[in-house]
Amino acid sequence: MNPPLRLVLCAVLVSCTSLWCACSPSNELAPPGESPDTPNGGACQVDQDCPAFGLFFCDTVMSRCMPACRTQEDCMAARRGEYRISQCDTNPLGCRCDDNRCVEALCSADAECEGSGRVCRNGRCERAPEASAVKACQVVPDYVVGRQGTSARFSVLAVDAGGRAVVVPSGVTWMALDESVQGGGVGASSSFELSAATEEARESVRARVGGATCSARVRVLGAVTPGTLRAVVTDEQTGRPLPGAVVVAADARGAVSASVRTDASGVATLAAPTGAGSVSVFHSDFDYLTVAHEGPGGPRDLALPLRRNPADRYGGYKGTFRNLSKSLDMHAGLAGLSSPDGVTDLSASRLTGPARRVSYTTLGGQTREATVPAGAYVVLPGTTLSVTDGSARGLAGVCDEALAGVENPEEAMALGACGTRTAWALGGDIPLKSLPLLSGETMDVGQLLAQTIPMMRTFSSSVVRDVGFGLKATPGVDTGAPDFSDQSHFEEVDHDFAADQSMGLAFPFAVRVPTLPCYLGTWMDNVAVLGVARVPGRGVVPLGMGMAVNTTPADPNTDQQAGLPGPGLVLVRMAPAHHGLEGSPYELMVTASSSANGTTAGSASSVLIHRTLEALPFDPKGGTPLVVKGPFLPVPEGFRYNYAQEPADGLEGRQLRLVSPPASPSLPTTTVLRAVFTNRAKHRWVVLMDVERAAKGLRLPLPPASVEAPTDAFEDRTYLGDLTGSRSPFGMQALVLRRTGTPEGEELDLRGLVEADGVDLEHLGVLTVAWSSLEPAGQPRVPPVSGTCAIAP
Repeated sequence: MNPPLRLVLCAVLVSCTSLWCACSPSNELAPPGESPDTPNGGACQVDQDCPAFGLFFCDTVMSRCMPACRTQEDCMAARRGEYRISQCDTNPLGCRCDDNRCVEALCSADAECEGSGRVCRNGRCERAPEASAVKACQVVPDYVVGRQGTSARFSVLAVDAGGRAVVVPSGVTWMALDESVQGGGVGASSSFELSAATEEARESVRARVGGATCSARVRVLGAVTPGTLRAVVTDEQTGRPLPGAVVVAADARGAVSASVRTDASGVATLAAPTGAGSVSVFHSDFDYLTVAHEGPGGPRDLALPLRRNPADRYGGYKGTFRNLSKSLDMHAGLAGLSSPDGVTDLSASRLTGPARRVSYTTLGGQTREATVPAGAYVVLPGTTLSVTDGSARGLAGVCDEALAGVENPEEAMALGACGTRTAWALGGDIPLKSLPLLSGETMDVGQLLAQTIPMMRTFSSSVVRDVGFGLKATPGVDTGAPDFSDQSHFEEVDHDFAADQSMGLAFPFAVRVPTLPCYLGTWMDNVAVLGVARVPGRGVVPLGMGMAVNTTPADPNTDQQAGLPGPGLVLVRMAPAHHGLEGSPYELMVTASSSANGTTAGSASSVLIHRTLEALPFDPKGGTPLVVKGPFLPVPEGFRYNYAQEPADGLEGRQLRLVSPPASPSLPTTTVLRAVFTNRAKHRWVVLMDVERAAKGLRLPLPPASVEAPTDAFEDRTYLGDLTGSRSPFGMQALVLRRTGTPEGEELDLRGLVEADGVDLEHLGVLTVAWSSLEPAGQPRVPPVSGTCAIAP
């Protein structure tokens, strides 16, 4: 389960203990005298030393007059006259006035370049890349197991002769290679109908980009035999079938009624359940998964993808930043690897990595210490604090022969020994005067974050779309003390912040946040907005962010931010999709959380996901805010689990039940509830149920014994796995799903999520439109404070 996204973004912005460096945005106009296209306003000490009042300001750091503005017209030739800015006249998109500075306007989608015969690449309207530039491609997903009569959608990723990501707007053609699938056409993606059953996976779908071809294998399953239940078990991150997994059907008491191992194609067939109960899948290398089942009226064809144990193996990339800013401000930021989705894996620990302690000396000769996560970079001028290297870990997934040391990709993927993700970084310059933590012992984290967001005008984004890496066994994971210190096998990847290699967070806009959710009797008081691109085959890549606070207990809105017209608005800054991410859909993840979170109260959050951004708006004053549809889901409180096999505290043996539902508002009836038990080796047991079953309770079966060695049972992951029999903590999530991934789409309940109809659990990250979480659950919590979050008159 995930800590609130507020904690993730705290790692980005709070202090020098958790920041990574970057430089000024690449669309910033060059200083006077450094470019023939920039007007020379001369040297200065104060604004009054500059010519043409209102058209220049004095950059006191550089002691030079820089182009200034109050409106976009102040950047254009008609207004500036002899002080015209050539870039603003020659750029097809002109210039924009951003924080009283003239900056080149960037594009964020091809449609913004219409009329010029060009496409949007790296924020500029440029000639479209020729398909002939593509030397290799990859279809994603490259392996699909699906049921006859459903459909599957495929995308293509391309690279040039230098291995650099390239996005071509045309020249991609698709074709079916046999009768098992039907479809084709042109474009970056295409859907195919799975039309005829096959005995095994075939190379059935092919894409051609210029002279390069690539393909995907497809296994089409026929109809389910009457009177039986079929479970198709796959590796969530590779799509490959999982042979040898144990599928168990249990009745309402948790007693096992059938148990079958999956065959070589990941399929297990059992007798159809005669009553309500559950279906579970057990595999020692993956999460356990239990799904509440309705019995005779429940689905009989289940798609059950499993995620590999996250800590058993580790790998990723390491490197440094190049071409950093030369300003006297603090340079800081964060880097990481893309997440498979923004629901089940976007966690602070994965983004930031393990912490490291760094000693440094201040200008006054004082020795101090900073805690810097592995994924963080920081340079503090005037001190010896200069951490210029970093690393990030990623999840296992797909790879190919291009990865060093991989001779057989299928074997490596079966072992969880390789993966391919996108390396990303966000960072910039933070004026020292804006960091009260440097001059005091305490600070208001929420206020600091809210104050820092407007200064993200100087932040930039760096991405490397295709980063393959190997993973090796993690020492000490079984003892609960995993050792990730050896990074000799990490891939070497640097982030280059030169102007042509990075992209400024050049799109400021306001997001209108719905009424905040209530927790422990008060409105949640922190909001974080993470702007991402969802890249096919790579996952969620952060491109920007925004933060806000609510300091008025009787008010369910965020406080009014400087420069915005009212409360409830959050200023966000994002970079456009760039360097191979172009065409990937934009998403906003809006997370509400509470400062009441803690070890006794539990860590609570509620998230809305906005997916209708075809292009990024430029609206720094919030005149036309982007409206995120709500409401926020209530926190899934009131769940309890009886770890014993005998009844206790009003619960039956091994029963998970909602004993005290949230007061108001209640969870929608179609909500999918997700519980996650995690033991000390970070091995998880995931349980899915709906609201109706939660009220009745679900009893977990005992893990089965191994067929080969009956005395060797699967570990019971509801316990930590230590000698004292300590109990594993569990967290709860509530999820609202739509088939389109937008609030307007058809509702998707638990049955629809697990049924093998092509829109299933494997696509959880793109189906979820809202979710909330409480972690850990099942632990003593402070009683709610008095009050019901009523809005003051």
